[in-house]
Amino acid sequence: MERADSLLAPVLDRLGITEEVRLHRIKRDWHTLFDKPLSEHMSPSKLSGKELLLNVDSPIWSQQLTFYKRDITKKLRGYGVSGVRFRIGRITRNKCDENEIGVPCPLSPEDEKFVAALGSDIEDEPLREAVKKAVEKHLSSAARRTRNAAHKL
Repeated sequence: MERADSLLAPVLDRLGITEEVRLHRIKRDWHTLFDKPLSEHMSPSKLSGKELLLNVDSPIWSQQLTFYKRDITKKLRGYGVSGVRFRIGRITRNKCDENEIGVPCPLSPEDEKFVAALGSDIEDEPLREAVKKAVEKHLSSAARRTRNAAHKL
């Protein structure tokens, strides 16, 4: 038996959406990776290769977060991130933050749009639906949030 992510990786690469999927995972897991107040003052904005751009809500927090840059990068290594940059910008909040651990999060409207558009380039209907279902399950995975909760900063 093979893991679903090992089967999906080549499909995501071929579709050119690997970075978008990684960024969605980071956004979804954000508040399980970082405790408050850090998670309330920064949020992932853009993933470019192995570098993650983080929006920070004020210059003071931007300065403060530079002291945590190494720790933040270490937490994100499992997502293929090896560097982070900060910029002042809008912070996005995950409405699933208050959910109990172990309870699946409903998909955000952004995630729903992403999943809906995901299979547009896949001609094989069963494969398209399987990819959509796997990504949807992954994005709402309570098991991943539970596992990540133990690794907070």
